[in-house]
Amino acid sequence: MSPSDTTTADATEALSSAEYRKLIWKLDVHLLPPLFVLWFISLIDRVNIGTARIQGLEKDLGMNPLTNQFNIATVVVFIGLMLAEVPSNWLVKRFTPSTVLCGECIILGIFTIVQGLLKNFGGLVAIRFIIGILEAGLIPGSIFLLSAYYPRYELQWRVSMLHVGNALSNAVGGLLAYAVASIQSSNGWHGWRWIFVIEGSITIALTLLCWPFMNNWPSTAKWLKPSERAVLEERIRVDGIIGRMDVLDRKAAIRCLTDWKIYLSAFIIVGVISSVYSCTLFAPTIVSVLKPGSSPKKIQSLVIPIFVAASATTLACAYISDKLRHRAGVALAGCFIAVIGYIVILNQEHVSVNARYGALYLIASGSFAALPGAWILLLNNVSGSYKTAFAMGMEIGLGNGGGFVASFSFQSKAAPFYWTGFRTTFSLMCMAIGLICIYVAGLWYENRQKRLGKRNHLLEEEGDNLGDAHPEFIYTY
Repeated sequence: MSPSDTTTADATEALSSAEYRKLIWKLDVHLLPPLFVLWFISLIDRVNIGTARIQGLEKDLGMNPLTNQFNIATVVVFIGLMLAEVPSNWLVKRFTPSTVLCGECIILGIFTIVQGLLKNFGGLVAIRFIIGILEAGLIPGSIFLLSAYYPRYELQWRVSMLHVGNALSNAVGGLLAYAVASIQSSNGWHGWRWIFVIEGSITIALTLLCWPFMNNWPSTAKWLKPSERAVLEERIRVDGIIGRMDVLDRKAAIRCLTDWKIYLSAFIIVGVISSVYSCTLFAPTIVSVLKPGSSPKKIQSLVIPIFVAASATTLACAYISDKLRHRAGVALAGCFIAVIGYIVILNQEHVSVNARYGALYLIASGSFAALPGAWILLLNNVSGSYKTAFAMGMEIGLGNGGGFVASFSFQSKAAPFYWTGFRTTFSLMCMAIGLICIYVAGLWYENRQKRLGKRNHLLEEEGDNLGDAHPEFIYTY
């Protein structure tokens, strides 16, 4: 053992449980608040189109509500997301997380304001595509950054805290829309335009305030002592994150591109996120059908509690997952909560309106709770900087294909029951349940092969630039 290894081990052993929790709290205080704000404002700018719809967007832009024009305007965001997730993570690694993430959010705010100035449907589609590109880097880039600081079994709570920013943004965005719904300006603008202008301005202002507090990689964090940095590195290693990939040679690239875990995880995300986006994009539309004749303010007052409940469920599941050091079972629990909601809503002709409304709580709560668990199922099982950057970008990028499903499944002509939308998202949630089980079986098999020594030859043949393929890396689920 080298002197530096001895020093690190000694520092780790000398750290009491209370001191370790204090160090983790120090990470939380420095890392989470600015990222939480960025997540919060980013999703508001993505999903506020659902609120704008019930306040006259389609009429003012000459869109036909009986066609799928609104659905096209929502789906182009996901095209941008899917195209830009992996390149955005490359930018985060190439430059600095603070520059890339904050820069993207400021430009995002500018284009959000532009949405409020649009005159036609074509302009809306173009701007929404650009918004998708600008939002692409935030979630995978943030998760990539946090994985460099936090040990393996501290991650889900932190990612879920950020994900709650997404859920709360729907609630607060609804409150803001509630507040601006009655604005009557001298230039004749309707409330939906003010939603985009005000929220875009808030995005720019909050990003500028957050930028000085954003952090980059641990090696540049002046608020971390060398001993604290060493303790975190050792704790990450002890938790099982062994295996570097800091050289992107041909063999490393092939390992990244051919890892079955990445693609299976992406399909799990498709299954879960289709439900998440169905709620975030279409909850106001669905509630307006349940409560016909209600004003936009009344509809928003009914939508907001749905996302408050989703936030609480997400945090509860994340706490249990990190406490038990278990991922798959908690993610499955979230999926099953959503499935119960779907069972109710698929029998909506035989249940009361209040039961259908209550089912939306179950669908949103279960879906939002399952998504961070699905993300972490992959993040906990990849290693090495290049592998982690590629895996998270690819998983979330491909997984956003679920947004396509959500965007086209709930079309106006399917009102009032939206059978196609609910049946499709229910089927995809069931698919996610099955794939999580397959994923766990695959990890169990690989762990067994490693423990039997059947992966030891990789070290001799390829060196230690293996990432999570390293024989000593044990997968967790």
